[in-house]
Amino acid sequence: MRYAIALLLGLGLVVSAQEPVLIPNRAAQESLPGTARPLIDPNAPSTTSGYICPMHPNEVKAEPGKCSICGMTLVPGDPMATADYVMRVTMAPRAPKPGQAVKFRFAALHPLTGAVVKDFAEVHDRLFHLFIVSRDMTQWSHVHPELQQDGSFILEHTIPTAGHWALFSDFMPIGGGPQLIVTPFSTAGYEGDLTASIPALMPDTSFTKTADGVTVSLQVTPAKLISGEETDIPIHFTDEKTGEPVTNLQRYLGAFGHAMMLSDDMTEHVHAHPEEMLEGTAVTEGGGPDLTFHALFPKPGVYRIWLQYQRNGRLSTIPFTVRVTRPGETFAAP
Repeated sequence: MRYAIALLLGLGLVVSAQEPVLIPNRAAQESLPGTARPLIDPNAPSTTSGYICPMHPNEVKAEPGKCSICGMTLVPGDPMATADYVMRVTMAPRAPKPGQAVKFRFAALHPLTGAVVKDFAEVHDRLFHLFIVSRDMTQWSHVHPELQQDGSFILEHTIPTAGHWALFSDFMPIGGGPQLIVTPFSTAGYEGDLTASIPALMPDTSFTKTADGVTVSLQVTPAKLISGEETDIPIHFTDEKTGEPVTNLQRYLGAFGHAMMLSDDMTEHVHAHPEEMLEGTAVTEGGGPDLTFHALFPKPGVYRIWLQYQRNGRLSTIPFTVRVTRPGETFAAP
């Protein structure tokens, strides 16, 4: 599944970390592509008119069931809902310093009524997925705020370095559609230029890396990473010491692996899982040595991929950097 992100960072909507509430301007958000509001009674409650796959929103059924593409259990929602929800974020302290623990509170607001949403679908074993990414893309975290009685979510997290950051809130409200909302912020006293923070990512020359005793091979042909086309990304796992295939990967977020793929300008995001989905099953281990991820890169350019897997109770993250070409473009190796 992919989300096209109109990144607020690039539109001059950066809100200082000294402000108590980080919330995109509604008028500006109305002007962004793909955020047209449906012409319905703003006081009308959310309705469930169908069942949707959170990973493949085009997979819609009138009755409960499973996605024919990935096998996930469909969740109740409104397939015709096009409105983007609003995310209100508060931080304590209001001006976080590098190395300081910050308490984040997230409240999803209904796009028409402004009411705090309280009902969410569980997607990949969680109600709320949060990605915390530094603008230079050297720092990345995937965490899960906890739901409170008032419908908000709370998380305590330490921002490790100074600079510009972005919060990617990934959730699905009951009665709506899948949401990915970006909230930018900066650390206290940071005066660095936002443009200068944009990374000049270089594609990897090797797609084999090692972390926590596991060697991971991204078995892709770079020339076949083409924007706008469905792509299979096979991944092979071997034990670093023995060279033997790894067959004891453990379930993590409803699958044996997880990947976030983000364009270098942070405007395009691909949230991918392997085709071997485990949601709806009691399987907890026995994954590997091969996983295949499905992805559709919406536009050409350089993407960073953060791959996560769990083995022996330890969650590992490995970054890869790839170039995605235009259809018909001749690939030039780095």
